[in-house]
Amino acid sequence: MSADIQQRLAQLRSTMPQLKLYALVDGFHYQAHYEQALEEDTHVRGLFLGTVDAHLAPSGPWLLDGESAPADLRSNVAKLETKTPSVSWLISAMDLDGMAATLQARVQVELPDGRLALLRLWDPRALANAARDFDEAQRQYLFEGITEWLFFMDGRRLRIGRHHAQNH
Repeated sequence: MSADIQQRLAQLRSTMPQLKLYALVDGFHYQAHYEQALEEDTHVRGLFLGTVDAHLAPSGPWLLDGESAPADLRSNVAKLETKTPSVSWLISAMDLDGMAATLQARVQVELPDGRLALLRLWDPRALANAARDFDEAQRQYLFEGITEWLFFMDGRRLRIGRHHAQNH
């Protein structure tokens, strides 16, 4: 993880010491870049596993503990973030399983016409668009339980919280 994320986490922990750091990773880009698929273990959860989209899990979103996942995995994810828009960082007080369940519940959304759509929250570009385009109630739902969501886009680190979308 980059120094700016470490600094932001330390800053937030000064008033909320229970906060944890997670990385949300696009499995497709990880596999394409490192020629190996992410696998579920103690520190990693596949958000499509256990759902109707389980067959897409290798290419789908993966959540990993940003501090206790193996160092080589954390290093790979940090490098991947600089190569392609495929990584975002979440700061939350939730545990890994709670965070995974929360994100799983938000990946599939119902459109006004009743159709279901996949909200690609693991893609920083889609996340930025959602934060910009959603109304306040939608943003509150999306960010419930998440203190901040951070990602790198267009050469800048962006931070999004429940009630704001601001540049860092």
